[in-house]
Amino acid sequence: MINVISTYWGDGEYSDRRAEVCKNNRGYFVQFFMADEVVDYREVYYHSERYAEDTAENWCLGIINYQNN
Repeated sequence: MINVISTYWGDGEYSDRRAEVCKNNRGYFVQFFMADEVVDYREVYYHSERYAEDTAENWCLGIINYQNN
């Protein structure tokens, strides 16, 4: 079962970005969205909720970049 803990939105140059901090039975992970489409995610299972929130914020601020491979 997946629970969405919190949602973050980008602003300005990154207004098309959104991130969701989620939790499953293994721990926390963060889903990265661009224009309402999931483009990537990060498993942060061995980290705290705060760490997951920081990861989400870094995506929305453009610190984490999207690599379209």
